[in-house]
Amino acid sequence: MSLPERQRLILKEIVDRYIRLREPVSSRMILEEYGLDVSSATVRNDMNDLEGHGYIAKPYSSSGRVPTKKGYRFFVDWLLDLSELTRDERHEIVEVYESRCLDISEAIRQTAVLLGSLTGYAAFVVPPRWEETRLERVVVLRMAERLVFLAVVSDIGVIEHGLVPLEEDLSSGEIVHIAETINHTLRGASLADVRALAADEGPDGWYERPVRHAFLALGRLLEKQMKQRVTFEGMVNLAGELRAMVPDEAIDRFTALWQAVKDEDAFVRALHAARRGGAPNIVINIGDVPLRGLEEFSVISYAYRPHSGLIGVIAPTWMDYGRALSTTTYIANRLETLLITSCTTAFGRMT
Repeated sequence: MSLPERQRLILKEIVDRYIRLREPVSSRMILEEYGLDVSSATVRNDMNDLEGHGYIAKPYSSSGRVPTKKGYRFFVDWLLDLSELTRDERHEIVEVYESRCLDISEAIRQTAVLLGSLTGYAAFVVPPRWEETRLERVVVLRMAERLVFLAVVSDIGVIEHGLVPLEEDLSSGEIVHIAETINHTLRGASLADVRALAADEGPDGWYERPVRHAFLALGRLLEKQMKQRVTFEGMVNLAGELRAMVPDEAIDRFTALWQAVKDEDAFVRALHAARRGGAPNIVINIGDVPLRGLEEFSVISYAYRPHSGLIGVIAPTWMDYGRALSTTTYIANRLETLLITSCTTAFGRMT
């Protein structure tokens, strides 16, 4: 519904103050801190109207008001000017990505750590859909007798690598031939197709035993990578938030949240369901992610390119939305730029 301008302002100030101080807000606080040019009776009447419409509530009869989920939702929709990151914080983000290991899984882990650290909330990163990525090339290097290093480079960078034992010792020339055969035949194929071919021991005509063996090893590496669903960091950040605000319910809420995110497949499905109909990039869900255990939490998620990855934070409904929005957006954009432009080029220089 549309609220009068003064009630919009009062609601914004109630949410803002509650996020900062975690205490119920009275009409006196609104008048003293924000200097509205109206009487206390007018503010009380406006707060009564806001309470009647479900935007704020009294925790107990003689207290001030606190925002409801509906109030947070109105605040978020109205929040146009995001809080800015400091120069040091932006530098920290850039430094992490410039110095990171050239490995997509490690980049995703560091991204989750960084987002959780800067926001003080639980952070998550859903990786790009590996089945949609395309094979750029494989790198095969002889490390010892019957042992090679195999790396899978996709259109977004290095997605998996490891030491692979061979059934027989191969010369350097034979190893070069293996890489050339795979790269010439399968470059540009989706990783889903590559994995499917590996299950069949390779395309028709691949009769050379060393090539087939290396290709099966490649399939096993892809199988391992494609099982990864979500990286979480900073869950412990929420324990302190909950203990401070809802001490009697803290353990129950945290346990319910932990159970919810433990099933990674269910979490990802619920996240995609909650994002339907929202903005293409950033979506804010306040207690309405359809997964038991998330009823009292807000989730900010950002869809980054390429291949439909998601990044975001989970926090109690009283989170600092402006800061969480700006931090998530900035880090998501850095990760997106990295995946689109940097990884394969940098790995190519190494090899």
